[in-house]
Amino acid sequence: MKLVPSFALLLAAVLFSAIHGIGALSVAKMKRLDLVEISSPKKKTSSMSSHLTIFRHESVLNIIHVLSENRGRRLRPDDAVGVSAKSAKTTSKSAKASSSSCQAKLDTCQAVAAAPKWLFVQIADMCTLYRNEDGEYHIESSKFHKKTEWFTDRPFHLEATQPTSEWFKNFEELFDDEDGMPNAALTIVHDDTSKDVVVSVFAEGYIKDKEGGGGDEGLTYGYKLDQSTSQESVMSLEALMDGEDSVTLDHCSMFIDVVGGVSKGAVWHSSDQIPDR
Repeated sequence: MKLVPSFALLLAAVLFSAIHGIGALSVAKMKRLDLVEISSPKKKTSSMSSHLTIFRHESVLNIIHVLSENRGRRLRPDDAVGVSAKSAKTTSKSAKASSSSCQAKLDTCQAVAAAPKWLFVQIADMCTLYRNEDGEYHIESSKFHKKTEWFTDRPFHLEATQPTSEWFKNFEELFDDEDGMPNAALTIVHDDTSKDVVVSVFAEGYIKDKEGGGGDEGLTYGYKLDQSTSQESVMSLEALMDGEDSVTLDHCSMFIDVVGGVSKGAVWHSSDQIPDR
């Protein structure tokens, strides 16, 4: 059992007082001592020696008083063990929480890596590329192929098809994630000649009804196009239209960016969106 440092100091002071013959005096008696009692009438010392004696006795009085107040105050081994155990428990809980968080992130990363990422291909005849009064570019056709093709990015080798009408109905939901709207490469054929390839963001997918039309045959499908600065610097929509506000092309194909992985902080479950193979 260890004593606090102050107790050892006080014990030394008591031994010091015993050497001078005052160890047996009580605190109350010591306080009543005056200079006459402390000084010897038979043998007088110098003024400096008398003051030194008074100082020493008063110091001993203070030390004994402190000793009486701090009696029994000791560092118990079980106190130290208790503090250590509490600290260890707190550290253990923090370590477990950190481990759980890391494991959750690892599980998410593994799930993302295991989830296939899908790309899409569409084709259409008689595509119209135009610019509206607000300067926005659109591409539309009432002769889209009835099926939209799905296929996976590496390392998977999967393919699926979906009715184009369903694709456009689900377009906003399909790309409603933190990555934004998809990029797409448009290939253009006109007068039986491959004219060019232009890349743009498909900022919006939509369906228009034709007057007097019915069912899928009376629908026009379209995309709002929005090029980035980089995309525009390679081949701009304005250059493709050659200064016209609207051009009709014999044929166009759309190769559309990937979807899959993480959506809104959770793993994108392809089974919820993938059409029947």
